Amino acid sequence: MTTTENPFSGAAKNPDVKARRRVSFNRDTPAGVLRALADDQDIDVRANVAAHPNTPANVLQQLASDPNGTVRGAVAKNAHIPPAVLQLLASDPDEYVRWKVAENPKTPPEVLLQLADDPDGEVRFAVAAHFNTPPAVLQKLADDSEQLVRILVATHPKTPPAVLQLLASDPDEDVRGNMAKNPGTPPALLLQLASDPDEDVRGNMAENPGTPPALLLQLASDPAERVRRGVAENSQTPPEVLQQLASDPDGNVRGRVATNPNTPPDVLQQLAGDPNGAVREQVAKNPNTPPEMLAMLALDLHPAVQKAALKALQERKPES
Repeated sequence: MTTTENPFSGAAKNPDVKARRRVSFNRDTPAGVLRALADDQDIDVRANVAAHPNTPANVLQQLASDPNGTVRGAVAKNAHIPPAVLQLLASDPDEYVRWKVAENPKTPPEVLLQLADDPDGEVRFAVAAHFNTPPAVLQKLADDSEQLVRILVATHPKTPPAVLQLLASDPDEDVRGNMAKNPGTPPALLLQLASDPDEDVRGNMAENPGTPPALLLQLASDPAERVRRGVAENSQTPPEVLQQLASDPDGNVRGRVATNPNTPPDVLQQLAGDPNGAVREQVAKNPNTPPEMLAMLALDLHPAVQKAALKALQERKPES
């Protein structure tokens, strides 16, 4: 009778540190071996144990007090970490550890509330990005001195309308711009942003699928090409607005109309005769362009238009 040797037998006492590192990293290493390796003198071994999905909760508790910040940070990243250990590490003296606590998907709202006051901007940045962050914490972070923190609050799906109202008047155009593309921004605030002095703010709003049709119509006459282009590529832009933009003086705007899935056939027909070859090429690439229009574009003198039309015709051929 033969017995299969246990590959993890004696692993914790192996004098070869590289071998111990391999075992501590191996996803199949059992809990008992990881428990023994948690006392290893090598930092990489202990960090691997701290990050391992099979490491028992009491061992993670032990490693949360490790003298090395990298090890404690690995504990903070572990998806199986108990809430009490996360709470402990939220007060860690090392900002790297606190940052990893703020990033952990299991971090509860009460710990995120504590970390919202962290002196380190990276930690607060992670709190603002966390999907568990409650509205009250997002309200606190809306006043943060760090621009990136406020940007994340402006785009967070849980940010309440009252907080978005504050951010609509933020002195930083990037904060307002990110709020303008948030699908959860109420129409009343989008109306306010429609007259923002920064064209990128208005442009982001023009691209927002939640922008009401009446505002898209207003933005279709914006003096900035960036804004009209945003309206032209918005999947929610009504056909009548796209028809207006099909006569825009800027070729980039007309090109976006040519790519929009909502553009009606008669507008595509108009754009198929556009003097700009790039616009005609986009018509050829639009999946709603009728076959007879593609056949016409396949005879276009512009090589790129001809190529796009022939490719579209080939792709639409029924399989034999």
